[in-house]
Amino acid sequence: MKTVVVRTPNHLGDCLMALPALRSLARFGSEYKISLLAPHWSRPLFEGLTLAEFLPLSGEHLHGWKGVLRQSELLRKFRPAYGIIMPPSFSSTLAILLGGVRFRYGFRTDNRALLLNHGINLPGGKIVHRAALYQILINHFAGRDLLSAPSQLVIGTGSQIEADRLLAPFASASRLVAIAPQAVAASRRWGTDNYRKLALRLISECNCRVVLLGAAAEFDAGKLVADNNSKILNLCGKTDIGSAAAILFRCRLFIGNDSGLAHLAAAVDIPLVVLSGADNPEETSPVSDKKTVIIKNDLSCISCVKNRCPLSGDGFMRCMKDISVDDVFSAAKARGFC
Repeated sequence: MKTVVVRTPNHLGDCLMALPALRSLARFGSEYKISLLAPHWSRPLFEGLTLAEFLPLSGEHLHGWKGVLRQSELLRKFRPAYGIIMPPSFSSTLAILLGGVRFRYGFRTDNRALLLNHGINLPGGKIVHRAALYQILINHFAGRDLLSAPSQLVIGTGSQIEADRLLAPFASASRLVAIAPQAVAASRRWGTDNYRKLALRLISECNCRVVLLGAAAEFDAGKLVADNNSKILNLCGKTDIGSAAAILFRCRLFIGNDSGLAHLAAAVDIPLVVLSGADNPEETSPVSDKKTVIIKNDLSCISCVKNRCPLSGDGFMRCMKDISVDDVFSAAKARGFC
């Protein structure tokens, strides 16, 4: 049996965009034993895959020389014959090479073409969604077009129990909406004041409760949105990936920016409203047929893909400022929430 290691992406949204391609690989045939070299927190995302090994990487071992040394060390213990490298970085490819992987598949980016003996060029002349890029890479490895599989997550029992515990204050609530109140990139922040006003309107007009989700760094933003309102539960920093997925599965709607949580909401198949500005929806928008994207396409700077708005004066952050509470509330209603 041939062994293949897949170096997964480093971020939540990218891991979820890669999941359909990974599922298609797992269905490809029994002649391969698949191992994943992946961020340690991503294990719940891949519970539905049949894996030979899950090789977890801590945050300090995802990038740079520490990452190269640790990843190559892990690989030398298993000696997989084939390697599929999803991140577009030089270091991830070097780690696969130094790990003794004989056949190396990846896109020829970041000056790493010489390290790949089965490299492939990025599609030229058009924007391709990242989920489609991952599928192209997997198809290149398989030597044929594989049927892309749905990205819907398998939520473990432990995650469901933890979600029940965290949602205990809302145990009797039948209508929950999840909001991610803060984006990591400053250019994608709609503002806590806007989210607070939206939450209050949803509670008032839709007879619901609001759950705030995010990392620990977003807790203070969540506190501003909740503002001691008993109908808003701030769970920022209190979930892992599995329990966040289980909580989202219990919600009837997700609202937030194009983020890892938005992709997680899509993966549990709930409706979502995505506020898009600096991101490019054609490339990274969550894969869902229950999605509404609010984007001000009339702006010349839209989808700049910058983490900080480079403009000043009246043009500063217009992609977010021009989105009103009415816009988002109307999108929620159109998704059948109210």
